[in-house]
Amino acid sequence: MDYKLIKNIGKIVSGDIEKGIIEGADAILIKDDKIEAVGKKGDIKVDNLETIIDAQDMVVAPGFIDPHIHNTFDDYAPMCGAIGGYKDALLGGTTTMISEGEQGPGYPRFFDDSIGCKATAILGHRIFKNYRPGGALKFHGGALVLVSGLTENDFREMSEAGVWLVAEIGGGGLSKPEDIKSMVEWARKYNFFISMHLAPPSIPGSSSVTADDILRIQPDKVAHSNGGSTAVSLEDVDKLISDSDLALEMVVNGNPRVMKIMVDKLVKKDDLKRIVLGSDSPTGQASMPNAIHRCIVRISSMNEIPAEKVIAMATGNTADLYGLNTGKIEVGREADIVILDNPPGSQGKDVLKAIECGDPFGNAFVMVDGDIVGLRGKDSRPTAGNVLINGKLAKVTGINEYLFFPPRFNRY
Repeated sequence: MDYKLIKNIGKIVSGDIEKGIIEGADAILIKDDKIEAVGKKGDIKVDNLETIIDAQDMVVAPGFIDPHIHNTFDDYAPMCGAIGGYKDALLGGTTTMISEGEQGPGYPRFFDDSIGCKATAILGHRIFKNYRPGGALKFHGGALVLVSGLTENDFREMSEAGVWLVAEIGGGGLSKPEDIKSMVEWARKYNFFISMHLAPPSIPGSSSVTADDILRIQPDKVAHSNGGSTAVSLEDVDKLISDSDLALEMVVNGNPRVMKIMVDKLVKKDDLKRIVLGSDSPTGQASMPNAIHRCIVRISSMNEIPAEKVIAMATGNTADLYGLNTGKIEVGREADIVILDNPPGSQGKDVLKAIECGDPFGNAFVMVDGDIVGLRGKDSRPTAGNVLINGKLAKVTGINEYLFFPPRFNRY
């Protein structure tokens, strides 16, 4: 058995939006790929402890989950010519990604290619079942675009092949409730997760979807509800907030004003559990490995919400919505863990306060399934602190530090 201990933790963000910070805990024990114990270091006893990670008073949180990726069949985004974007996101602390529909030049996404869309979903699922970008990132690929010609037998066969996602309805293929009614019923019968976008048309093959359309279908999630990337009317937004309890996804590539208005309304309803955060990447706004970071900072600082609650929108809320055994720091969960810190020179005394005052933040450590996979992120901010692993400083120095950060701002 492989035991690892993370000790000297300043604060532990639970990922549970109701719980927030785990009080009275400064250590986490990992056994193999799961969290074994959370509590005071002095109360955690284990023999054969092989690895000790000293967080040096930094903040520990669950790995981030990005539930809105338009992936191809590997770590390449042809829309913006980006190679290695998923690996970079992993190093930035996003440990899980979920497809909203594979897309690329020539991909079947139009109205009558049922064979192509079915094959794409199965192939996408199979590829990412065997391939982890960066060697560790958990990627749930293979999201089915709904098109004419799909039958109940197709849904059964896809389910047996492991496919469980319906790509955002309206992002390609059919979207009108009367056209997809039977397919939605089959999807629910075979336990597919159903997403539906709220936006005007954005890419070839996409459709305009309104709040009324969404209320008729009742999907599991409203994708890019603040715009993908153009937003709908505030009347549509109000209707979804007041007339449903559907999960509402906010994306950093959407409309920031509408996102602020929506979050403010959900604060007043005490309904922040409905919010999940995504990237809608890649888009015309580019592939952004630090998209979840940006979303967290924007909402926390602009809507004045405690950072630990917004981090929960990017972790535990999403895990609960999709039924994933990650996204929270609690016993039995998959050990997907990041150690976060404020950037050098921040006015925030720790990363949570840095986020709340609007500073981009960084991570000093990334763990997936109990394995250490990264120190610092290529596209996140450098951290003021660094971890110790078995008593030795564990640090990666990037070019950004040479160019922008005088050493006097670093703690170590």
